[in-house]
Amino acid sequence: MYKTIKIESTTQTFSSHSGLFLFEEIWKQFKLDKRVKFLLPRKKKNLGPTQVNKFKSLLYSFAIGNDCLADIDTSNKDVLFSELTGKVAARTHSDFLKSFGNRHAQRLQELLINLSFEIRCKFFAEDKKFILSMDATPHEHYSKKMEGMSWNYKNMWCLDSQNAYDQFGFSYLFDLRPGNTHSGKDSERWIHEIFKRCPPHLEKWFRADSAYGKQEVYRALQAKDVKFAIVLRDNISSYVRRKSRNLLNWKKTEMEFFKSKDCEIAMGHYPVKQLGELRVVFIRAKKSDEDINESMDLLNNYNPEEHDYRHYSIITNIDVSEMNNEEIFDFYRDRATAETYIKEQKYGFDFLNFPCRTLRANKIFGIIGTLAHNLTRLLSFSMEQKWKTIKCRKTKELKRVKQLGYFSKRVRNSSINIAGQVVRSARKVKLRINHKTKEELDKIMKNLLFKLGLQP
Repeated sequence: MYKTIKIESTTQTFSSHSGLFLFEEIWKQFKLDKRVKFLLPRKKKNLGPTQVNKFKSLLYSFAIGNDCLADIDTSNKDVLFSELTGKVAARTHSDFLKSFGNRHAQRLQELLINLSFEIRCKFFAEDKKFILSMDATPHEHYSKKMEGMSWNYKNMWCLDSQNAYDQFGFSYLFDLRPGNTHSGKDSERWIHEIFKRCPPHLEKWFRADSAYGKQEVYRALQAKDVKFAIVLRDNISSYVRRKSRNLLNWKKTEMEFFKSKDCEIAMGHYPVKQLGELRVVFIRAKKSDEDINESMDLLNNYNPEEHDYRHYSIITNIDVSEMNNEEIFDFYRDRATAETYIKEQKYGFDFLNFPCRTLRANKIFGIIGTLAHNLTRLLSFSMEQKWKTIKCRKTKELKRVKQLGYFSKRVRNSSINIAGQVVRSARKVKLRINHKTKEELDKIMKNLLFKLGLQP
């Protein structure tokens, strides 16, 4: 039986984003208005909304889940959003992004790094390890006039970005580049920029795929006293195995690799100029008979020890006494979380598409979106964490662990996009929301401020 729904009008004002007061509290506690004010380009005319309001409007637009600049005009109809951000039009945002220069972009990137360290050290003060995972990803587009669009090695018409995340999902880098840029380009520069701002009490760790397997990266990491695990490129890996074939002691391992449980593991060394010999850990699994026969047909100098197996190699400066061979692979495999966070930014903050024609304006758009990702991630850690059952990688036993944060969709649905009544009186704005909802939001606020060591 269907119930009849009757619609009545009212003179009261409502907002569908009542949870923005949490973001407003974070904005005030970190004094972002003062920190951002001197990083933004000057206005040409002293009219209309301030530069800080434009920045804040764009940041909050990411927070509530807008997909493009045009959505901001719709969000401005929401009383609370326009009250907090100054009701900045979408066209104004487009001009604002285009007004940034290279120096502004650099200083905004520095703010991202410093703020990420500040949040991470306050929220996870007990964790003394800083583990950075770096990766690059394409952003496929169909525009022909957007600056930087080109074909990449996957034959995608796209832009490319370089990203870096710690083990908690906070982002320290968003560098938008032309689509045909090599994944590891300028990685040593960003390694220097990030690790030089790392607090001295933290242990520094790094992991990345084979795109970052070059000597410039090894030297940059060694110079910053960073322990790393990086995939070795296939051509170098085969060279190391060939030179060390009499020294490699292949042993059976319980690890599952290449979708096979029948794997062997060994350790060798690779001499690098100015760094000495670095440890290389190998793992291999037997190929299928069909693949072996294909290799025999294609190769003149067939070597069964080399061509009958699939190989994977990781180069590291971590000592054997600190991590054995299996633990090196376990440590590297956790790098997959970086790909998860990239996917979260692409689909949770719509980094699939960029709004401007110029590459620099799109880069600024991405950096502001990355700041919003970090603040949303921070808010997710303040929510009540659920318990879940997972299978242990080593023992294969089931165990219960506590959830560590949530993705943006969950945060928006439960903490930000909440209906409430907006009441204006004198110079104050009051929000009236459901009692149960208010209790939940008060818990989040109390937990957030307690963990950050801040006062409401």
